[in-house]
Amino acid sequence: MKKYTFNTRDELVEFLDKHNFKYYVPRLREYMSNIKDEFKHYYVELSDSHEVKYCGIVSITGGEEFEENFFDINKVIEFEDTAYNRIYREKKYKEGIENEYF
Repeated sequence: MKKYTFNTRDELVEFLDKHNFKYYVPRLREYMSNIKDEFKHYYVELSDSHEVKYCGIVSITGGEEFEENFFDINKVIEFEDTAYNRIYREKKYKEGIENEYF
């Protein structure tokens, strides 16, 4: 497996588009508490056949690094209608912005 890191969501999305990734990539403000977490980078792990296996965010809390997956190839069926669904998540993000949940 190969692991890649990205400093911005845009860089990550551009990379994933080249690998036909069809799932949702969360924005930092959706995924992290600005109070306790410091963003380090996004990451992607690809299989030897170049299939996206995991995507996540590395953050620093209290001086320790934490990796949090927002995509796991083994859980696609479990989350394809909610957490991984682009249309559903974009709608929730826009509702959150309008209602200032984030």
